[in-house]
Amino acid sequence: MVGAVKKIPDLNKVVLLVTAGVLVVWCGDAAYDSFISHEGSFLDLLVNIRMHEPFLRIILTISFFIVGILTAGLLRKRNQAEDKLKLHFTVIETSMDGIAIYNKDNEFVYVNQAYATINGYERPQEMIGKSCHLVYDDGEYARMEQTVMPLLMKNKRWRGELIARRKNGSTYFQEASITMLDDGGRVCIVRDITWRKRSEERMHRSERFLNTIFDSIRDPFCIFDNEFRIIKANEAYANLKNRRVEDLIGRKCHEVIEARDTACEGCVVGKTFNSADPCAKDKQVVLKDGTAIWVEIFTYPILDDNGKVSHVIEYTRDTTERKKAEDEKRRLIEKLEYLSRTDGLTGLINRRALTDCLAYEIDRAKRYRSELSLILCDIDNFKEINDTYGHDAGDRALQTLSATLKTLLRRTDIAGRYGGDEFMLILPETAVAGAKSLADKLLIIMRDTGLFFQDNKPVHLSMSIGVSSLKQEDGGETLDSLVKRADEAMYASKQGGRNRVSSEKA
Repeated sequence: MVGAVKKIPDLNKVVLLVTAGVLVVWCGDAAYDSFISHEGSFLDLLVNIRMHEPFLRIILTISFFIVGILTAGLLRKRNQAEDKLKLHFTVIETSMDGIAIYNKDNEFVYVNQAYATINGYERPQEMIGKSCHLVYDDGEYARMEQTVMPLLMKNKRWRGELIARRKNGSTYFQEASITMLDDGGRVCIVRDITWRKRSEERMHRSERFLNTIFDSIRDPFCIFDNEFRIIKANEAYANLKNRRVEDLIGRKCHEVIEARDTACEGCVVGKTFNSADPCAKDKQVVLKDGTAIWVEIFTYPILDDNGKVSHVIEYTRDTTERKKAEDEKRRLIEKLEYLSRTDGLTGLINRRALTDCLAYEIDRAKRYRSELSLILCDIDNFKEINDTYGHDAGDRALQTLSATLKTLLRRTDIAGRYGGDEFMLILPETAVAGAKSLADKLLIIMRDTGLFFQDNKPVHLSMSIGVSSLKQEDGGETLDSLVKRADEAMYASKQGGRNRVSSEKA
């Protein structure tokens, strides 16, 4: 706009000057012919010219016009150059970056307001004519002479960071861009980056602090981005995966560890990305030396500003010892449970377990209206065996009976030591007739089984057996009543001469 405004007045001046020149030539020639040569009156000569004179006046007029046009062009270019210079000067003056020009003697010849303000001066005039040493202390100035100037002389440009000094003596970090001029001077553009440098230093301190914490974690620890790339991992994680840390960083976990194109099935990292919730799972892994260990994997989401999962932290803990302890505890509990329900001599369940099983079978038989029978039996004259041959002989007799029961009963039948030499058989889905048939078989087998004790004479065992069955029509049937009837039937066998089977009274 500045150039456009100046262009018209300058052209008008040129036109006026050219027109005035033409008039001067025209009138001058007429005046010469009239007053000097006395060839006629001035007005006649001005209007009526001789034959040769039009060519001279026309040539002179064209010459003036050509000179005028050339002059107007030069003026236009000069005005445009001045406009550009003013524009550049305005940009420099309003720039937020500090701009200074030194001469070959390192003296300021130009300083914009921003450069003066950055260096603690109110006006640029306070710096004009002074050495640039004003802005840099001896140490920094010496460094510039040793490192910056050789590069600047070689490449004509240099960009980097300097430590500058303000008017009050305080220092600041300066980002400088220096360009060499043809006359040996320099143009320097600077920016105060103290805040950025301090922010970077705080960030570096925080990063070092976090890295120290990260590296101090002994358990495997890593961070994934939303494409399953490992962006950070400690040595413990790399050792667990039989890899080096540098081989893991930036690569997708399923590709570098499992040689898969897609995520592993059941991957807790993927679950956390999908649900944005922490997840955990147990897994058995094999180490490089072939040792199998159990680990517990925990994953935690990292959310961005929009609440979406941007990263996932995976933390792995070796739970092998805990697993061993839990397995040992479980085995111990199972063993204690077994011992609490098992008779140590015969290997059959004990009275407590028999009671629990009978209660369950009674309830089930009532629910499904099914048959249930019960057998109680003991060895006849068992006390005489103990007294005659010793307690070891009595134990062998009990073990023989328990072994016979194990081979004789069905998989669904239950046998146990009820107490002393007394045994109980629980027979689900069995009527009283089937129970009596089983009892007869047991009696026969025990009669035919001979035990050899001290004198190598075979001792044949006999038993007294009682049978009872659950009465469905009697809604008040209980465990005690069912056992009582079987016990009464067994007592009847003893009263009847032993070595027999008796059933409950109808």
